[in-house]
Amino acid sequence: MTQFSPRLATLLRRFTAPARHPFRRPFRRLLREQRGAVSVEGVLVLPIVVFALLALFVYFDAFRTQKANTSVSYTVSDLISRQVAPLTPNFVENMHNLFDYMARARHPSAMRLSSVYFNVIDQEYQVVWSYATRGGTVLTNAELNQNIDRLPFIPRGDTVVLLETRMNYTPPLNVGLGASALDHFVVTRPRFAPQIAFNDPNAGVVQLTPCQQGHVACGW
Repeated sequence: MTQFSPRLATLLRRFTAPARHPFRRPFRRLLREQRGAVSVEGVLVLPIVVFALLALFVYFDAFRTQKANTSVSYTVSDLISRQVAPLTPNFVENMHNLFDYMARARHPSAMRLSSVYFNVIDQEYQVVWSYATRGGTVLTNAELNQNIDRLPFIPRGDTVVLLETRMNYTPPLNVGLGASALDHFVVTRPRFAPQIAFNDPNAGVVQLTPCQQGHVACGW
């Protein structure tokens, strides 16, 4: 067997090896190229990072608004429960304005204030008076008794103040969180009297419970 020198053997292998396609070399160099990889990754990841930051901002704003509405609802309810003189529609409307100011409301809001007691004869909660601000709908006995699980036990001879607030929250950006109504249902016992009275100028009377008006069939 003929022996070739190492150098001659290398030359023979080069000439006998299959020819490579000349157009593959640029693509191979491109695949091995790593310059600009950080820029490409940044372009791919940047939209995800921006969307995550915007979503974080929207969800933070929603939870902030919810927390503010909760705190302000309890504050306004506590303020109303300390009143001694009969309330008026103008007073309740001003409480709504105070709610918007304290909650820094940037969305439409609604408020309804009611005085509630428990009728032991009819065995149901009943509305003494109710007022809805800005032309809203007042609370009825039927609607009130749909929320029995949210109402406390009311001792005989007592009433409670029921404050309902709502804010129609609309997110500043569309990132998966749709518009929603932030509702709050706050029940507070009057601080200095068995009942918070309401003076409706349209009715011309101070609205009290049936017992306080002298009716014996009120179940008081």
